[in-house]
Amino acid sequence: MRAEDIVGISFFALLICAIVVTLCGSRTILAPRQQAAWRGWGLSLISVALVGFGLVNFQLIHSSPRPVVEGNLWDIRQEFKNGSTRFMITDATGQAVMILCSHRGPGFVQGERARVRYVAYNNKLVELDMLSGPYGAWHLRESSGEVGYWAWVVIGLIFGLLACRQLAKTRPGQTPA
Repeated sequence: MRAEDIVGISFFALLICAIVVTLCGSRTILAPRQQAAWRGWGLSLISVALVGFGLVNFQLIHSSPRPVVEGNLWDIRQEFKNGSTRFMITDATGQAVMILCSHRGPGFVQGERARVRYVAYNNKLVELDMLSGPYGAWHLRESSGEVGYWAWVVIGLIFGLLACRQLAKTRPGQTPA
């Protein structure tokens, strides 16, 4: 099993459990303090899931090797719904690697030779140099995708603040709102 799969499965398992705990706080048979406690712990778990997902992915991308492959491009697909391109490149040993990038437009030509540097963790394109064809000497540089995972961390921290507000309602002397 790949690291991406383990991270994704763990994230969704924890997130689903957290949502169930949070929804248990909506039961009307509970006292208001108990409802706040259930919601607070559920939101805390959601926070942990989101922050953990963002930090783990950031670390795995940051520490992942960046192999360089030189070979022919094939199976080029531009996906219009998310504005990205994916393609396959075959190296000298005959190994095919799927590469993902956010560039859409000219520059990718079926069967032409290119040199590609990518992140091994998520197959995200970092650099591409076209070596042959009508776009020979064309160079493309993209982000490895690390920065995007900070948004998950920020969203998780917001859920953490919401959890603190709910858990504050469980202290004696606090009036539930």
